[in-house]
Amino acid sequence: MNNRFVLFAITSGIGGIIMLIYFGVIPWSPSRHCNAVFCDPYHWQILSLGITFCLVGCAFLIPPRMETLVRLCTLAILCSFGAAMIGTIFFA
Repeated sequence: MNNRFVLFAITSGIGGIIMLIYFGVIPWSPSRHCNAVFCDPYHWQILSLGITFCLVGCAFLIPPRMETLVRLCTLAILCSFGAAMIGTIFFA
């Protein structure tokens, strides 16, 4: 099995789990005490990180000869990760 497919499965799986928790498909119960910035996964920043993980997984499967698609995927990764970080810094 090719390493690209393993990396795709791992990163897209993490992103998929994050997004399924965000949309309420996977049940989530709060802990008793939370010191984190976000104590529940229902913030748009969490969804943005899930999208980032899925895009990184897709980037592993794009062949290098498709330069335009690689650039678009890279731009989408930077935008989604940047949105999550800016939202965390300024709106937390």
